[in-house]
Amino acid sequence: MRYRESESESAELLRMILPRIARHGGCYMPSTYALWYEYLTGVNPKLVAALDQRLKNEAPLAQTEIEAFYSKFIDAREASTLEAYQAGLGELLRRLGEIAASSGAGTAEYARALAQCQQDLASISDAGGVQRIISSLVTSTNAVRESTQTLQKEVAATRDEMQQLRGQMGALQNLAQTDPLTRLRNRRGFEQAVADYALRSDGDLGGCSVLIADIDYFKRVNDSYGHLVGDQVIRALAQVLQNCIKGRDIAARWGGEEFIALLPETPGEGAVMLAEQLRVAFGKTRIKRGGKQDLNDTVTISIGVAQIASGEPLEQAVGRADSALYQAKNGGRNCVRVAPPAADVAAGHGDDAPPVAGAG
Repeated sequence: MRYRESESESAELLRMILPRIARHGGCYMPSTYALWYEYLTGVNPKLVAALDQRLKNEAPLAQTEIEAFYSKFIDAREASTLEAYQAGLGELLRRLGEIAASSGAGTAEYARALAQCQQDLASISDAGGVQRIISSLVTSTNAVRESTQTLQKEVAATRDEMQQLRGQMGALQNLAQTDPLTRLRNRRGFEQAVADYALRSDGDLGGCSVLIADIDYFKRVNDSYGHLVGDQVIRALAQVLQNCIKGRDIAARWGGEEFIALLPETPGEGAVMLAEQLRVAFGKTRIKRGGKQDLNDTVTISIGVAQIASGEPLEQAVGRADSALYQAKNGGRNCVRVAPPAADVAAGHGDDAPPVAGAG
């Protein structure tokens, strides 16, 4: 959904949203803002009707209810948009098939390519799959244009439609995989980016490292300064993380105040150095409360690091990094802890993470 409100209209909506959150319950999170934003603008009639029905019950809205409304009426809209694009692509395939069939034997290979695309379309469930079909169609279309004038004229019209569809699918995919607060990847985008990297690396993430960073005492920041300042802190960590990683590294907001990064071909020592660089850089960051006034408290982060063993699933490595983060929190926070090697954990040699220089 692309919102069309002006800057002043959006500001006025924000002033209307904040009291509603205070009155009806829920946390000051992007999903909550989006819910009330679409409710107040009326751009989402199904959401308005469902929320009006719920508000007849004067009990406060739990955050789980808000997330359920968001998933059903806002996030699910992306899936329905994807289905609409798939239907449009299916119609293009049908039309091109008819053209190829009427153009004689010279287009037999193209007709077979279209038939294969139609077969593949039935099993596609994600935007990337549709993109691959479109790429295949564009390639086949370019080849056959050189051999038949009849097909050339017809395909030219449909190629523009496919190119437009490709752009729309790319925008939809980016929206679905991006965290709106930080503009980093979200959990879905991270998992897709790691899967893409694994395909290029024969499926083995061995030799890579993974780190998880968490903002220390974040609830205290929200309670002391408000959720808008809390959002500024989260955005600041996202910016510092982006500044610290290099080209092939994959960073994302993992959830809440927690961030994750996959460091390709970066063994443990290099990953620890980067984690320590991130910890120090964020500790020096000044957060603005409003105008030019700095936050009184210094905000710090704790980080857990794990080197991925050959053949080790990503989920297991993330679990080890999370355990190291837990050790960092228990060790006084504002420090980096490294998970023991995967073989040591599997052998039952303990999971205490060795310390790294830091406040902890």
